[in-house]
Order: sequence, then C-alpha cells, then structure tokens
Amino acid sequence: MTDTSRQPGQPRLSVTIPTFNRAIYLAELLECLLPQISGSPAGTVELLISDNCSDDGTQQLIADFQSRGLLCRYVRNAQNLGADANFLQCLNLATGQYVWVLGDDDLLVPNAIPDLISLLSQGEFDMVFLSCFGFSGDLNLSSPNTQVRGDQTDRLGRYAEVVTDGVYFIGKVNALIGLISANIINKNRLMATPHPPIESLNRTNLLQVGWLFPLLHERVSVLYLWKRLVAYRSFNSGGWGICEVFGVGLSRIAGKYFATEPRLARALMNNVLQHWMLNEMMNIRRGNHGGMNQENFANAVRHVFSGNWRYWVFVHPVATLPMPAAEAVFFVLNAINRASRILHGVLRHLFRHGKYLQPQPASPSGPS
Repeated sequence: MTDTSRQPGQPRLSVTIPTFNRAIYLAELLECLLPQISGSPAGTVELLISDNCSDDGTQQLIADFQSRGLLCRYVRNAQNLGADANFLQCLNLATGQYVWVLGDDDLLVPNAIPDLISLLSQGEFDMVFLSCFGFSGDLNLSSPNTQVRGDQTDRLGRYAEVVTDGVYFIGKVNALIGLISANIINKNRLMATPHPPIESLNRTNLLQVGWLFPLLHERVSVLYLWKRLVAYRSFNSGGWGICEVFGVGLSRIAGKYFATEPRLARALMNNVLQHWMLNEMMNIRRGNHGGMNQENFANAVRHVFSGNWRYWVFVHPVATLPMPAAEAVFFVLNAINRASRILHGVLRHLFRHGKYLQPQPASPSGPS
C-alpha cells in the first residue's frame, strides 16, 4: 500500500474534541492525551478542541493543560452551535491527513496514539475503525502503571487488519458507525470524493455519517483495529430515541448514500436490528438508559422494517412482551448472536482475513 494523499508538512493525524460543559470528563481525557501527544514527533499529531461556549470552567481547564505542555489549538465558539455543527467545525478546522473526532467523555489506553501513528505510516486507508470497550464509574487509564483488563486484547491475537470488503465491514460495525470516537477518516480522500453537503444532516444526531458514508463502498480500504484502544462511558448520553435515530433516520440516510450499492444499506440495517437494537432496547427496558427518549419501540420502526424478518425475531418480541418473557427471549437471542459472531470470527481468521498489521517500534527519529 502506498501513501499518496498526504501533503508535505501535513500532520499525519488530527485529534479533534468537540466539547460542551463536560470539563470534569474532558480533564480525564486530556490526562490521557498529554503524555501521548507530547511524546509524538513534532508535526505528527495535531490536537484541536472546539468548545461550544461552555460555562463550567472548560476555558481555564484548557489553559491549565497548555501550561503543563499540552500543545493544542483551542477554539471557543461565541455561542452554542449545537452538537452536530460543532462536530462539523472540528472536521473543517482539522488540517491532518486523518481526522479523529473524539468524544470528550471517552478515554484512551496508554500508547494508543503512538501505536495508531505507527499503523497509519504502514499504508494509506480510506478510514480507520477502532474497537472500543464500555465502562461506568472511574477508570484510570492515564497512568502508565494502569493495567488494562485482559479482555481489551483480541482473543485471536489480532492488533489491526486491513479490511477491503465494505459489506462485511459495515455489517460488523453496524450502529457503531455512528460512534464518533470509533471512526477516523482520511480527510484528503474525503475532499477528493464527491459527496452531499455534510451540513444537510445537521440535527439528525447522525451528521458524522456524512463524512463516513462517502468513503464506504463495496470495495474499500479500512484499517480495522481489533485491539481496543478507546474506552467509552456507558449510558452517558441522551435526549434522542434509538428507534428514531438508528432505525428510521439511519435507514433513510443509508438508502440515500448507498443508492447505487444497496447491499451496503441492507448489511448495515440488518445488523443494526439483529445486534445493536436488540441490546440497546433491553438496556432501556431495564432502566440503564435513563437519558433516552421514551419510544414505542415496536411501532416506531415497524413501518420501516415490517418486511424484514429480523424485526419480527429480534425486535418485536423484546419490545412488546412482558419483562420476564422479554428477558428470557433476549437471553436466547443474545446467546445465538454471540455464538454466531464467534463462529464467523474464527472462520474469517482462518480463511478470509485481510492483511494483519502490528505497530512497529519507533525509529530514533520517530514515526511520521
């Protein structure tokens, strides 16, 4: 693989953080970033923070980290632009070849950025997908002495894989295509690819797919990280409905962007129904997702997916049955899904996987 799109003097990676009134979480993330960015070769990593007019001490927090040696570009909006517009501002202001819009309440494992830079220097990719793990409460990953739980290492020993099958990729990640911290794009490739105006997806809670979907095709080059480098805070968002956003909204957007490659839209939504929505719906019914909008799960997506058997098997029973029966059905369906994922993963590892990559030891001059 040859890296052809990076411009002379261009940072390899822009890490951008949109934030609003989350200083307490942002401080934890910046503690993770400080040693990793400070230890990167000059000009390799750009850090940009886009503050959506916070009034909780975020501005002083950034100044404190800058005084400790954190090199970052800090932009403070004169007024709150809304979350989607702030995401887009991060993309527009970033100057790196690759752009990572990172959630302000997420964390990185030690050495995540140096390892990522090493992998990015081994080829050129349309995008990068980072496997994540959820946590609640406190998780101190900023100390080099912190032991990351063993389940953050892939059980088959894989660190990264070059995935070139877009149907497989989008089906596997399904709704996580909407998790901003899990996806990095090659901005140079995006700028050279015709695409609808990204701002047309403003206020959909899915604006970020406007820069991801144009780079996805049945034949694509994705650097898929099996090693889990990102920790996301579970159940820490709300104000939207899973059926409205990842059922009706995502289906409509996918149908538009993949009109010439409908297999991509089908793979995405089939797996959203079977895997992601099944789990999220049960979490909400259990009371774990208190910030989410109340929805009539079955009716909210029936008009879109009534012709899809996955709706009737994986969504309708868990959405409509009394809780004890729904729990029992969920237990069986979740076990089937887990067994299927394990079987497919092992078979792919044995017979169909792409090229595996590992981070390389830094040279005296460091990765570029």
